[in-house]
Amino acid sequence: MTPITDTRPKLAWIQALRGIAVVLVVLTHARYFFLDTPSWELAEQWLRPGAMGVDLFFVISGFIMVYTTRHMAGTPADAVDFLVRRFARIWPLYALITVVWLTVNNLGPGWLRNPSQIKALMLSLSFQPVNLEKAPFFDPALPLGWTLNFEMYFYLVFGLCLLLGRWRLLMLAGWIVLTVILLPAVKRDLSFDILTNFHFSLGYLNLMTNPIILEFLAGVGIGWLFLQEWFRLRSQTVARHVVFLALCAAVWALWGGPANFHGPKQWGAVAALMVLALALASKTVTLVPPAVLVWLGTISFSLYLTHTTTQALVHHAVAAIGGEVHSWGHVLLSTAVAISAAAAVYHYLEVRLSNASTAALRALSLVMLKRIAAKT
Repeated sequence: MTPITDTRPKLAWIQALRGIAVVLVVLTHARYFFLDTPSWELAEQWLRPGAMGVDLFFVISGFIMVYTTRHMAGTPADAVDFLVRRFARIWPLYALITVVWLTVNNLGPGWLRNPSQIKALMLSLSFQPVNLEKAPFFDPALPLGWTLNFEMYFYLVFGLCLLLGRWRLLMLAGWIVLTVILLPAVKRDLSFDILTNFHFSLGYLNLMTNPIILEFLAGVGIGWLFLQEWFRLRSQTVARHVVFLALCAAVWALWGGPANFHGPKQWGAVAALMVLALALASKTVTLVPPAVLVWLGTISFSLYLTHTTTQALVHHAVAAIGGEVHSWGHVLLSTAVAISAAAAVYHYLEVRLSNASTAALRALSLVMLKRIAAKT
């Protein structure tokens, strides 16, 4: 199986959205520095809406998967290579940071003697729900890992749908409608509340049927539209106004509008409409976001995975020297350190782990495909 060389142009505006999304998530977790203080209400008001970054990531994932696979014919080799690259990008760093988080959060390796934490680790690293009563977060060993459960499920389904060639997106949409809408409707009243627990006896079904998966489908739909020649605006002036209004509407929806939680009817809808507007406008005018946002988008996965660990370490360090840990200055310091630490993790760990894992898994998959071909 020949490695695929990506010569496609990068979408700077998508990378910038990733950068915005991850900084929002970092800041929303920084609000916990104010827990049980007089500033908690203010921190909740201004920082909690940043959790929308997760919904934005899900919409972007759907978009990017359509865009980056648009030239794939849909052969078994294509599907295998897609899944190899997704797994190699996510799992190695996730596994490493999960172990680091458990050690930091327990102030040492004592968690290794705790059977429940070992079990949670094993379930987490196989992207399975740990606590079925806690939809959609499911209590993974690294709390941030709940989003990766959904990401990896979406990648698996998308990769398998690649085998259908030109019908891949139709099959994907049909599968998601079946599992997220029809199956829950049969089980009980249909709900788009992501906190709903359907209590399926097969535990993984509780993840597969969660309505937050519709955010990936929204991204897929936007990606499909983006690839259509007719999907464009004639006027550059109108396109610029679309960008301006979309960004202002998103700010309003988060800090003054009706959206206040994850899900396709709340923050997910805000994220989808913003990505749709930018995708439409970008086909008429060149969107040139600030370079720093594009860079933050590049390191966004490392920053997402490591920031809570870095925040905890900074918190311990500042408290140890008698510094104030319940201040906006501490939010600034911890965020700055988190970004710097993530840049180092991206350069020295994420890229190298991903490349090495991709090479190893590609070699293994090539052997397996040859064996399957020989038998058939």
